[in-house]
Amino acid sequence: MVVKLKSKEIYKKHYSNCQQRLFDRVFLLREREELTFEAIARLLTKSGTRSVNGCLLGAEHVFSIYKKGKLRQERLTLKVAPELVDLWFE
Repeated sequence: MVVKLKSKEIYKKHYSNCQQRLFDRVFLLREREELTFEAIARLLTKSGTRSVNGCLLGAEHVFSIYKKGKLRQERLTLKVAPELVDLWFE
């Protein structure tokens, strides 16, 4: 029997606590406060927040955190119904 499985649901890499806190702050500032990525970067830098690697946060970095975090949320909440296609026995 040959079974082939392909799904984004399989890949569930966990964020570290630091990564999750940073994404949560960026997400809330963007969604609730409706700040621009530049404004979020300035606010986080002013409060002393740095990236997970210890770098200063720029608008591009904040955008990347936001975009990748949203994709991760979608992937983690994705519910896929399994479907057997082309099932055959050898």
